[in-house]
Amino acid sequence: MPQMFPMDWLNQYIYFMFLFYLIILLNFYFTNPPSIKTLKNNFKMLYKTNKLNWKW
Repeated sequence: MPQMFPMDWLNQYIYFMFLFYLIILLNFYFTNPPSIKTLKNNFKMLYKTNKLNWKW
């Protein structure tokens, strides 16, 4: 079986998974951008609250 890329199978797997993930992300972004924005805002808020409430 010919190899498509000059890498080992693990690198190929990671590369394809990354491409798949990127395609899904773009699909979500183009189908409903507001939801992505709200998700980002939620993550920002979560990060802020964690930073505020964090105590070593």
